Amino acid sequence: EMQSPRAVPNTVRARRARPPLPRWVIGVMVLCTVIEAAFWLAPLVGLGGLRRAADFLGGFWSPVFWAGHGIYPFQPLVMFASSGLLHSGLAHLAMNMLSLMAIARELNVLIGARRMFVVYVVSQIAAALAFALMAPDAGPMIGASGAIFGLAGALIGHAAVAGWRLNRPLGQLWRGVALIVVLNVALTVLIPSIAWEAHLGGAVTGLMMGAFTGHRATRRR
Repeated sequence: EMQSPRAVPNTVRARRARPPLPRWVIGVMVLCTVIEAAFWLAPLVGLGGLRRAADFLGGFWSPVFWAGHGIYPFQPLVMFASSGLLHSGLAHLAMNMLSLMAIARELNVLIGARRMFVVYVVSQIAAALAFALMAPDAGPMIGASGAIFGLAGALIGHAAVAGWRLNRPLGQLWRGVALIVVLNVALTVLIPSIAWEAHLGGAVTGLMMGAFTGHRATRRR
């Protein structure tokens, strides 16, 4: 069967039109992957307890947050960032990084790299705060999924508000809904002790921020 002469050019154009990943997203993915690789290689050099030590020092501990101090200076603040770079294993890392890549491509088209970075950081903080509020005696909480749920929420919020105000098709809205549902189900299956409180906090925060950017984007027009 002969191939249509238009098939190849169309494929090339589709690939060229694919939105690039912002540099900060690539940086987060590389950093998380390097950290996870270090945990896997550590036993080869006699550092088998490196992952446990990192979780202890860098994971988010609700009691440490409420106490206002930890075992090293500024731990209550540091763990807001460090917990988002640690993962419980390859499955956890792969699911989060694939989800980040997929959602970031969609959201970058809507709000740009800088606004998306703000959503990511604020959602990471909100996810940890939600975990501290709803699980005050728990820890450690690790993973980037709280911030990623924030990006997914922002995608849904922006697409819903902008689409409604401009009477446009809501394809990106439904893709965002599908991504957040698949991510939540997959993480729940793969990781029994999932911190759903962080997911909820990140998603709600991102949803509100996305609705705000969607409103502003349509108001300018």
